[in-house]
Amino acid sequence: MPDSTSEVLYALSEHIATITLNAPERMNTISRAMLDELTAALLRANDDKAVRCVILTGTGRAFCAGLDLREVRGEGGISTASSSTTLNLRNTPPTVLQAMDKPTICAVNGGAAGYGMDTALGCDIRIMAQSSKLAAAFVKRGVVPESGGTWFLPRMIGWAKAAELIFTGRTLSADECLAWGLTNEVVPDDQLMDRAMAVAREIAGNAPLA
Repeated sequence: MPDSTSEVLYALSEHIATITLNAPERMNTISRAMLDELTAALLRANDDKAVRCVILTGTGRAFCAGLDLREVRGEGGISTASSSTTLNLRNTPPTVLQAMDKPTICAVNGGAAGYGMDTALGCDIRIMAQSSKLAAAFVKRGVVPESGGTWFLPRMIGWAKAAELIFTGRTLSADECLAWGLTNEVVPDDQLMDRAMAVAREIAGNAPLA
């Protein structure tokens, strides 16, 4: 059984690994510890021969509200680790997602802002709850969008639309994300995980046996 006190939950069933961001009291903002846990969970799923598909989602009313800016403003910032003073971008979740061999589905259960948006964009497939949103909020916080958005967005929606989204910091509703081509489908909130599991089962059923 997964440890419900962990900030990143990991469960495996029917050859599907479900990874859940689990800090709902702060809208799943990414702390340094959570960054490491999420990377480790993604690598675990990628290395496990029993896993044929990965679902990434969150608990509470947000998928991920971005980096924990309280840590960023604190001594050392989020890029500081006990053994290093720089962030190795090759070991951060959006980069790891891009390099994964396993198909990934992001079940966007609520707001995905900044780093959270880029992490969602790093997945192969996005299914959004009707109430969820994507927010390119970097510019409104004076932060450079270095976590994958500047790479993912132009390839998904073209340069002009990507520039519009990044420069304005606009928030898109789930229906707008569908119109822009940023999500595969939008479903009622209470059907999100059922739909994500149905798609994952279809993918897992097509995967070769380990």
